[in-house]
Amino acid sequence: MQNCYYHKNKETVLTCSRCNKPVCNDCTSDSLVGIKCVDCGSIGKPDILNVSFTNFFSIIFFSLIFSIICSFLYSLIIVLILNIDILGNIQAAAIMFLKVITLILLVLFGVVNAELILKISRKKINKMFPIISALTTMSYWVFVYLFFSSIFISYQVWWYQFFYQPVAMLGLELSIYLSYSRVK
Repeated sequence: MQNCYYHKNKETVLTCSRCNKPVCNDCTSDSLVGIKCVDCGSIGKPDILNVSFTNFFSIIFFSLIFSIICSFLYSLIIVLILNIDILGNIQAAAIMFLKVITLILLVLFGVVNAELILKISRKKINKMFPIISALTTMSYWVFVYLFFSSIFISYQVWWYQFFYQPVAMLGLELSIYLSYSRVK
């Protein structure tokens, strides 16, 4: 048995999980992990865990803006490739070329989106950041569809020919997974 650090006349078996001072029941502070003395319990959360509403708003806002810009650029690149017809009249090769570009750009977007979220959050930790990253990566694909169905209406037939194929879906899943795991 030890005597309490703050009350020398009280015996205790409890110790602070941070500084190892012996403390009685009257001198403990509520903590998520272990027993803390009054001094250690008043320190609070580390700054890396303190996330404000403005942090959440800026992460969501800039990530969605980045998603919209990248989806428009991607749609524009696909339309330019279809108009240039760099592969000639070989239809199967042209579609496979566009599938590979789709896969590469989707994975690249997922990684860059995750890095953008980490940069905006200043490497703070929150359990919602990976979810935001995955949702904004998925919104990229939705925005691409919206651009193809509203701005590039005459190219909408291409959307159905290679965007619903397994390569594009694999790219989308890989992109969402990478964006989620990099922020986690």
